[in-house]
Amino acid sequence: MSESNSSCSLSAIKRAAGRSGWGVALLILCAPFVSAQTQDDFFDDTYIHELRLVVRNSDWDTLRQHFLDNTYYPADFHWIFKGKDIVVSDVGIRSRGHGSRSPIKPNLRIDFNRYEPGQVLLGLASCILKANNQDGSMLKERSVFKLWDRTGLPASREANARLYVNNVYYGVFILTEEIRTEYLQRYVGEGSGDLYEWKPMSSPQTGPVDGYHFEWYPTCQTDQLACSTDPNKWQPVPFNPEENKTTFDLAPTISMIRTLNTVSDADFESTMSGLMDLKLWSVHNAIEKYVSDYDSILGDVFGMNNFWLYRYDKTNFHQFLLWDKDASYNWIQRPIMDHTDQNILMKRTIVLPNRKAEYLDGIYKTAVLAGAKGGWLEWEHKRDYDLIKPSVYEDTFKQYELDGIVKDSSNQIFEDQAASNIDFIQLRKAFVMSDLLTNGWQPSSAVTISAGGVVNAAPNGGATVAPGGLVTLYGSGFTDKILQGPAGAWPTTLGGVTVYVNGFAAPIQFISPNQINVMVPWELGLGDGTAPFTVSVSGAKAKGTRDGSPVNSTFSNSIQVSVALAAPGIHAVTQSDYTPVVTRPAKSGDVLIAWVNGAGPVNGNVASGAVSPSDPLARCLQTPTVTVGGRNAEVQFCGLSPGFVGAYQVNFTVPDGVPSGMVSLTIRAGGQNSPVFGIQMQ
Repeated sequence: MSESNSSCSLSAIKRAAGRSGWGVALLILCAPFVSAQTQDDFFDDTYIHELRLVVRNSDWDTLRQHFLDNTYYPADFHWIFKGKDIVVSDVGIRSRGHGSRSPIKPNLRIDFNRYEPGQVLLGLASCILKANNQDGSMLKERSVFKLWDRTGLPASREANARLYVNNVYYGVFILTEEIRTEYLQRYVGEGSGDLYEWKPMSSPQTGPVDGYHFEWYPTCQTDQLACSTDPNKWQPVPFNPEENKTTFDLAPTISMIRTLNTVSDADFESTMSGLMDLKLWSVHNAIEKYVSDYDSILGDVFGMNNFWLYRYDKTNFHQFLLWDKDASYNWIQRPIMDHTDQNILMKRTIVLPNRKAEYLDGIYKTAVLAGAKGGWLEWEHKRDYDLIKPSVYEDTFKQYELDGIVKDSSNQIFEDQAASNIDFIQLRKAFVMSDLLTNGWQPSSAVTISAGGVVNAAPNGGATVAPGGLVTLYGSGFTDKILQGPAGAWPTTLGGVTVYVNGFAAPIQFISPNQINVMVPWELGLGDGTAPFTVSVSGAKAKGTRDGSPVNSTFSNSIQVSVALAAPGIHAVTQSDYTPVVTRPAKSGDVLIAWVNGAGPVNGNVASGAVSPSDPLARCLQTPTVTVGGRNAEVQFCGLSPGFVGAYQVNFTVPDGVPSGMVSLTIRAGGQNSPVFGIQMQ
């Protein structure tokens, strides 16, 4: 089936007619396929999807009983999208995974064209339903994949889903984009090269305890590999070919492993740079080290694990690809250099000063993108937690791993492990930043925020900022031009410049070589009462990354700034007809408008950087206190000014008894006082 076809076929009808246990499924096999949806809809992570499999009961029982087998069974796949039942008939389903295989809650591979050649769903030939039965929180991989994607390196799209099999609810699964031709074309720009799934193995001469780390031995002491150029000894373990299964050529990859071991120190960098991007290799390991994945390339357990390797078509150039991150958030104080001297390729890479600097810089960039307490990664984790919690509580099949054994889970285990994740997210960055300095990392001097160079944008606004408020940054190296943001909503990247506030990308209004004006994202949490600001300037695109990828960008130093629920500052004061009070001084009883910055949270769901609405108005959740000449004024309105981005207006009545001449005006919101602003009274 293709997108333009019906989900009905003669073969589907014949197969269904001969099955038992399908019930009413036959009645919907011929429902027309809805083609208006996209892959982004399929992997939309803003809500929890509903997926249904209809399969012979006997086949489902057999799959669970023989969960270690890769046998496929026919089924019909239902994606319930916004009330529409989108059906793909005659798909193949099988158990999948390595240590995560389970007869209770199987991990599944869905092959859309197993029985119908050429059949796809929205251009996808397959997808993965991950049971998350090694992660009691069911939250690690989703948040790590999202973080990984932010770096600009390839990462599968994922969304949470409720899975029903023959109308039985089997719990929360992660709907995952599989690494196949469609993935490669999307992320690396081609799909006809050789793609290998790495299967962990023991080192031929050190045994299963240490695993394999790209060793190469001059002579063979066992019947294993790592000493042989015979491709048959290298597949299907450790290299499992997944594309071009009949034409793949492992010889260039084996040669790469031999070369990385035998090339001289003097020629290592130049030789290996022709076989892979050493910077991307370093950053890949840097991200895994930041999230403390104990089952990764530089992992603790199986040697190298959980990655795919792609060799570009008709070249000897390779790229490592992310996979399986449910062993992350393992150890808050994991040293950033942990195991870097164990893997042969990493050991030889990191002794090169420029490559070590790239590795350390990759860890710093990951720390900036993740944020700490109140930052982006915590926000993303909480968003996911809130989304899946009700469905997890209903999940009677949920499992988790303890000491390498998959066991039945519980709602309390889910809560405990979700809380443990938050502890890691909140505390990891501080440890990493300290360890970076210990290992000689220094921020770039090409892009710099000045000391004290992050200030409230209101005149004399001070250094405290608030979500929704406007902020000005001062420094150097931001750009070589002056750019104004477009009319309407502000972008989060302007002229290749991005500003991160505790991991959140801030909407930008203006940039120049020495100044940037931004809005603090509404999503920013108060954290520990501070928030770091960092400027990123994009660089040249590298093969296998997307345009503007942070991995290719230069990151500035980070400046820590006080953050509060509100940080009021006054830009200007006008009469109600917008005449400035400097032109027409105020008198008692006048209704004035104070144009304010950082007045605090508002009702509604105003997006960061969006133009403020007029219907309904975005009103302040807490009415501020306005004082004129030492007397409290009646506040008639506080909220975002319609048609502007990030601008508040506070309408108030001038109280009686205020003397003539220049008097002080202050606004107090969220426990914070604005700096004094002078207004002229008659």
